[in-house]
Amino acid sequence: MKFPISISKEFGHITIKLLFIKLRIKYKCKLAAVMCVKNEEYHLPTFLKHIENYVDFIVAVDDGSTDSTYEILNNHPLCKEVVKLPVHDSKDWNEADNRILVMNLAKKHGADWVLCCDPDERFQTNFLKKLRKIIADDKKQSCYHVKFRELWGRYDVYRADGVWNKKEKGLLFPLPKEMNFNYKQNQHIHWHPSEIRNHVNLKYNLYHMKMIKREEREKRKDLYNAIDPNCEMQKIGYNYLTDEEGIKLVSIPPKKEYDYSLIPEDLKTYAE
Repeated sequence: MKFPISISKEFGHITIKLLFIKLRIKYKCKLAAVMCVKNEEYHLPTFLKHIENYVDFIVAVDDGSTDSTYEILNNHPLCKEVVKLPVHDSKDWNEADNRILVMNLAKKHGADWVLCCDPDERFQTNFLKKLRKIIADDKKQSCYHVKFRELWGRYDVYRADGVWNKKEKGLLFPLPKEMNFNYKQNQHIHWHPSEIRNHVNLKYNLYHMKMIKREEREKRKDLYNAIDPNCEMQKIGYNYLTDEEGIKLVSIPPKKEYDYSLIPEDLKTYAE
């Protein structure tokens, strides 16, 4: 009687052990936060607190900051490397080159997956909590997209009329062995390598804070008009960024929130 029971226990132990190994492989992929930044000392400290419990490490390209952006990033315990580029005029910004550089930086430090980040954005809390499960359940080497919500006038209100309700961003994907980026222009491009062909839309929101203040909206419009005056890279142009005709504002609904405590202090009380 003892022999078959001991065999049964042994096989049971092996099965459980293999299951744990499988789960560990699935859930322990190295997830890197990747970002390309310039003069983000205002948003960066709270953003790093926003993501630090959800990623394994951080890599970044500092595109010629003249403030303390580089130092803030480089001193963070999760930051593996920051490549600092020379100071240059905003018109010389090359988004494509910066993104290729930061993806190769992530791969250099052993990332299996990347979460594409901007310090002036905040992820829906439920999305951050599900990151590891999304990665573990992925079967097709997918790029995962979320709704891109432009906060407007307040930290908890976004614009939802017309084109504003159609914006999305692909920001979570694995890094394939070979990476190619077939970009045809320098700005308004996707993050993922060309080898990632499967795309999945998730029902989560990503919130952009740089449109909260009216003066920031004006600056953004002027920047892109200077970079792309003939609207060659975006047919809709950039004047729509400050056009309020037909505006529809929506309060962030319950269970769609991000962590409101992790934003710059003045935004907590700012309202137009």
